Amino acid sequence: MLNKLSKISRRQKCREQKMNKRGQVMMINLLFLLMTCATLIALIPQFNILLNLAQESSYLNCQGYRYQGDVNSSRSYNDSLPSNTLACLSIDLYLPYIVMAVLIAGVSRVIMGRITTDSGI
Repeated sequence: MLNKLSKISRRQKCREQKMNKRGQVMMINLLFLLMTCATLIALIPQFNILLNLAQESSYLNCQGYRYQGDVNSSRSYNDSLPSNTLACLSIDLYLPYIVMAVLIAGVSRVIMGRITTDSGI
């Protein structure tokens, strides 16, 4: 009888350790997600500067683009010139794509750490 009770208590300790390790892995993954999001938020203004430099090109002639807020500038959108709409669309969607990719990867990493403990931190 005493032998059975000790086996049962060992199983419970193993279960507690597994649950504890799963929680730790999930919290570490959540911490990495928050640090990644903070870094991404800090870099958004720099991304915007680079995107504005890309749209500034007179070859693209992106619709709705205003060079430094001046509609009459020669680098702003000109209706009489041809426009490369696919390139302009890809430039406009660049920042939301990066943000969504980081969020999806981070959330999936947190969920994966919750399900398995062998996530290879």
